[in-house]
Amino acid sequence: MDALSKLQEKNKIHSKLQRNTSWNIVWMLCLLSPLLFSNGYEFYFSFIRNTEFESIHPAIVLVGSLGFGLPLAAMGGLMLFRRIIKLLLLIAAESWFIWFWVVSELSWLAFLPLIPAFVILQTQLPKIRAGK
Repeated sequence: MDALSKLQEKNKIHSKLQRNTSWNIVWMLCLLSPLLFSNGYEFYFSFIRNTEFESIHPAIVLVGSLGFGLPLAAMGGLMLFRRIIKLLLLIAAESWFIWFWVVSELSWLAFLPLIPAFVILQTQLPKIRAGK
């Protein structure tokens, strides 16, 4: 019976690791969505509508996307919310970033969601340090 309980624990740990891996893939796709959207946006205007379109270079979009997404992901990883709420907040923040970084090209306004994320993190910091 002892061997079966050990096997059950190993299976439980393995399934938890698989769930975490699949969530990490979702997070990375969300963080790289500005680059994917920028390429699609440029493709739409250049090839489908055949209009002259000046877009931001993909390397700049990648640097801006990582400069926005990595701090947001680090702060989001520490926040004490459920995963689905974190995902919805990340999608909202990334949508804001995409709109102002790629479409409107207002780079200073694109990074604005980092401020509320930092404020939320600071308010939750005592609970995080307590380990709850």
